[in-house]
Amino acid sequence: MPNKRKDNILKDYMGKNDIFADIVNFCLYDGKKVVNENDLKELDTTFVNENEDIFEKSRDLLKEVNIKSDNKNTYILFGIENQTNIDKEMVFRVLLYDALTYRKQFKNKSKYGKMKPVITIVIYYGMRKWKAPKSIHDVFKVDDSLSKFIPNYHINLIEPYHMSDNDIEKLNSDFKALCEYIKFSDNVDGIDILRKKKYNIVYKDTKSVINYLTGSKMTINENEEMIDMCRAWDEFEKRSIEKGKIQGKAEGKAEGIAEGALENQKNNIKTMHKNGFDIETIAKALSLDINYVKEVLAN
Repeated sequence: MPNKRKDNILKDYMGKNDIFADIVNFCLYDGKKVVNENDLKELDTTFVNENEDIFEKSRDLLKEVNIKSDNKNTYILFGIENQTNIDKEMVFRVLLYDALTYRKQFKNKSKYGKMKPVITIVIYYGMRKWKAPKSIHDVFKVDDSLSKFIPNYHINLIEPYHMSDNDIEKLNSDFKALCEYIKFSDNVDGIDILRKKKYNIVYKDTKSVINYLTGSKMTINENEEMIDMCRAWDEFEKRSIEKGKIQGKAEGKAEGIAEGALENQKNNIKTMHKNGFDIETIAKALSLDINYVKEVLAN
């Protein structure tokens, strides 16, 4: 059964105009600031059938985007679908949502004016690589001679955990902080990486979404509108060490590891051992060679 609370939290957050505009610019303009918050208009996400009955499902978010260029305005309908789990039927869901959105426009031309193109982005927040079909052609196994007769439809997918550093740098809103946290927080060196990022302050609701999506329990002061993320990283690191749940990817060798990161790794090992974790548990928690852990503790 869907978690409606989580759905609503993500809809409210991703529906913020600054976040929404950032994603539009990332997807359509490689991060260039073409669309701003004032260029967006909230639209109804429900669909009706011939008898005017509301469908059980509606799409997550839909906004009209006004793209201004060369002294003219181009309008598109931009949708966002939030996914915390891999959905093998996602390509069909997006196809249905987009088709119904076109149909709704066609039936209400007097209300909506000219027909507008529809673009839907799927944002998947999980750590596993998305292996579900991304297009209709991915579903079928047919000869190339037949595929040209089968209309194709594909989804536009964003996977924060698997985004490149270069792509993350193209983001300009708090969504950047969210993506970076998802990408780096399970890495033994991730906290140091996050500390070196240019941003330090984010809105409180960004930290709330991070907590909700990742299971983190970073403290949120309800009296603060803005949050110091450096303080949040310190808090996350301390809690991770105490629980022995940092899932590092380091090989446990000095070669190829930056001096600062290596020192941080050694401190993690010693702190966990001081807190009562045995050598085998530390090696497993940090994905390190057990002999390397023994060597660190011996010095």
